[in-house]
Amino acid sequence: MLSHIHRLRALSTVEGARGLPALVEGSWRRCLETHRLLPDFARRADVLSYGELRETLDQEELLIRSATAEIDRLFRRLAADACTVSLASAQGVKLLFRCDPYHMDDLNRAGVLPGSVWAEDMQGTNGIGTCLLERRPLSIVGDEHFNRVLSDITCTVAPIFGSNGQLAGVLNISSLGRIGAQAVRLLSDVVNRSARRIETQLFQRRNSGHRLVSLSADGDFADAAALSMLALDDSGQIVDFTHDAPVMLRRAADQLPMARLDQIVEPDVVHGVWSEPMTPAEAGHLRVAAPSQTTVAISGHQPVATPGSEATLSDPRLDEILHQALDLARRQLPLMLIGETGTGKTTLALRLARLVSGDFLMLEGGAADDVTRLKLDTLRARPGFALVLDQIDEMSVPMQRSLVQVLEGAQRPLITVTSSAKDLQPELAGLRPDLVHRLNGAAFILPPLRSTPEPEKVFLRALAEEARLAGRAAPHISSEALAILCCHHWPGNLRELHFALRRAIALAGDTVTVAHLPTQLIELSETHDVLARSKAETARIETALRYHKGNVMETARYLGVSRATLYRKMQGKRSKGLTDKP
Repeated sequence: MLSHIHRLRALSTVEGARGLPALVEGSWRRCLETHRLLPDFARRADVLSYGELRETLDQEELLIRSATAEIDRLFRRLAADACTVSLASAQGVKLLFRCDPYHMDDLNRAGVLPGSVWAEDMQGTNGIGTCLLERRPLSIVGDEHFNRVLSDITCTVAPIFGSNGQLAGVLNISSLGRIGAQAVRLLSDVVNRSARRIETQLFQRRNSGHRLVSLSADGDFADAAALSMLALDDSGQIVDFTHDAPVMLRRAADQLPMARLDQIVEPDVVHGVWSEPMTPAEAGHLRVAAPSQTTVAISGHQPVATPGSEATLSDPRLDEILHQALDLARRQLPLMLIGETGTGKTTLALRLARLVSGDFLMLEGGAADDVTRLKLDTLRARPGFALVLDQIDEMSVPMQRSLVQVLEGAQRPLITVTSSAKDLQPELAGLRPDLVHRLNGAAFILPPLRSTPEPEKVFLRALAEEARLAGRAAPHISSEALAILCCHHWPGNLRELHFALRRAIALAGDTVTVAHLPTQLIELSETHDVLARSKAETARIETALRYHKGNVMETARYLGVSRATLYRKMQGKRSKGLTDKP
C-alpha cells in the first residue's frame, strides 16, 4: 500500500516506479498507523506564537550560541545553490533559520519558518521529525515526504547530541528542488560534520569549568568534527562525555560516569605514551596505539579568573553588581541574581563562580534526575566547587532532598538565578522550605536594558564584545543604525541586543549600517524620525506601546513608570492607531 501511495504521488517524475527506502517506509507506517495521518496529507506546519518562540529561544540559548557560527558558515557556502540551513530543538521547533530572501514566499507557503514545528506526529515524514525518532543522519527526498506540501524539497539532516547521549537538536540543510543522489550524499557528509562541530562547541560550553579531554581516532585534532570528548574533575573522574566517546574508548556508556581516566585508558594497551609537562594554559597528549588507535589530548584547567581577565560586561551597571556580589560570595554568603529574561543573570553567575572559585558546576532544575544525581556526587567529592543553580523550581523533590544534604555538608560559593524572588516561594514553587532558606542570602536585581542611562555606551561595548568573539576588530556603526538601537525597547534585553549585533557583524564589513540590523528593529523605527536624538524617549514609548498592543497600563509597568507619568509623556505624541486598552 505504501509504495502504491508513493507511485500515485510521483507519476509525473522519473522516480515514480521505485518504492520507498526502508527508513522512509518505516516512517510512513508510523504516519498511517500510529500518528493517524491521511494518505493525502497536505497542510502548512504549525508555528509558535511570538511569546512561545521567545520562551523556547531562552531555554535553548546554550545550543543556539554553540551553533550560530557554524550555521552562518554553512549558509554562506550553500546559499548560491538554493539551500536553506536551520537548527531545530529536540522538540522539532526551528530555532535558527537562514535562507535567501528570494525563496521566502515558497518557504512561507509550506510553513518553513522560525518557530515552525516539525515533529513527525504533526507533519508526517520529514527530515527533522524523522531524525528525532531515528537518532541518525538521514535524507528525505522530494515525494518521500508524507506531507505533499514538501514534495519539492530535499531535507538532509543530522542529530546533535547533548549530555549523556540525549538529543539536543537537529541540523538541517534543505534544497529547494530535486537534486541527484550524488548531491544528496555530499550534503549528508557536510551536514553530519557540521553537526559534530556544533556538538563539540556545545560540550565545551556545557563543561567550561572542567578539564576537557579530546579523543581522536587518527591523531588529528584540527577538525572538531572528528573529535569525541570527555570532561574530568580535578581528581581525574569523568563527569560528562560526548555520545560517541564510549565507542571510541570501546567501553559501555554506563562504565564512564565517575570513572577515572587512567581506568579507561589502561597502561597495558598503550604501546607508546608521549606527554609534556602541563601548566594550566597548556595541553599534554597521550597516544594510544591499541586497541583502537585512539589519541587522547588532555587540556588543563584555565587559570582562576581575576576581575580584569575576562571580557567587559556589556552594561556598565553590571560591573558594580559584580564587585559587590564577589565580596559577599568570597564570604560564603549565598547569592541570588534576579532579573527579566536576557538581562545577563546566567552570564554574571558563571563569571562570579569563576572569579570566586575557578571550579564550579551549574545545576539546572529541569535536568533529568540521573544527570542531577551525577553532578551532586561530584559536588560531594569536591567541597571547594562553586554551585550555580538555575530553574530550581523545576527540580524533583528527591533531588531537592539530595541538594539540601550537599549544601549542609560543606561551605561553598552558591549562586541562584531566577526571574523573580516569587519563583522561590515554597508554597508556589513546590520547593522544600529548608532548601529555600539555604538559598536566600544577598539578592541582586539586574536592571533591564531599557532603563540604562547610557544606551550608546552599552551598545558600543556589546558590539566590541561580539566582534571579539567573532575574531575580528570591532566595526564602526553608522549614526542611523545607532539611533535605531537607542529607540528600540529591547524586550529581550542584553540577549536580544547581542543576537542583533551578532547578525549585524556577520553581515557587515567595516561599518554596521541600518541594512545589517534585524528586520523587526527597522520596521519599528519607521514610525518615527530615528535621526532626531531628542525624540528617543518618545520612540521608545511608541515601540513599547506597540509591543503591548496599545495597553497603557502594561506599557507603564514595563517601562517602570506610573500610568499618570506615561500619560503625561504621551501627551501630544501618541502614535496614530494606538489605543488605551483597559
